[in-house]
Amino acid sequence: MKTKITTFRLLTIAFVLFVLPIGAWAQTFPLYLCGDGTAILKPDATTTGTLKAGDKVVWQEFSTADAPMNTATELTVVTDGIAPDFQVGGSGLSDGEHRYKVFIKTATASCSGDVSPALALYNLPDASVTLGSPSQSTFCEGGSHPTIQASTLTATATTINALLTDVSYVYSWTATKNTVAVADITTIGTQTANTFTLNNLATAGSYVLTASIKYAVAAGQLKSGDALGCVKSSGASSAITVSPKPATPTITFN
Repeated sequence: MKTKITTFRLLTIAFVLFVLPIGAWAQTFPLYLCGDGTAILKPDATTTGTLKAGDKVVWQEFSTADAPMNTATELTVVTDGIAPDFQVGGSGLSDGEHRYKVFIKTATASCSGDVSPALALYNLPDASVTLGSPSQSTFCEGGSHPTIQASTLTATATTINALLTDVSYVYSWTATKNTVAVADITTIGTQTANTFTLNNLATAGSYVLTASIKYAVAAGQLKSGDALGCVKSSGASSAITVSPKPATPTITFN
């Protein structure tokens, strides 16, 4: 019996240490901001409909430990049924989680309503992306070398907090051939997330590539300063030369 109890305790500890944290630590938010993006917070429509001119809508930020932070913001209702805008975000907002609560104070008797549940949002950090060196600085056109027939570039972006399970980057690539923009990147190679492989689709010439990233969220809403997901681009890659394939000869004689 003692052995069975010990085994059960060990299994319980293993469950707590290795199973629970994955779900318990994962975080998703209804609202994400990036790149000085802002959002307007308001009470729900039912509450807003009861507001009278002179009422106060009081906003307060709270810590993750549910302690009030900074100074509460009191906004005065000007028109019946219309809540004043409370803007959050912008350049002054630190990266990470922010939690806001709101309550109403009436103008006639200064009655205070109950405080709302918190709305949690996450301000994403300013990201960047860089390119590594191409796997080959040159290769031969049309598979005319027996083994070296492509060159791969890898883009490395700022690491996203692993707990943010629904936030990711979308990668896109652009290229020039002999300094002229390539209209369709799929005509010279293949992209897989953060890598691009210049391959036998590319004709002879000098190619330079650039990678871009932007934030994307699987759920919730993302508000970005550029309205595009906070696009960031790498510098240009070093040139990759695709050497021409020799012409097919015919045999002559004299």
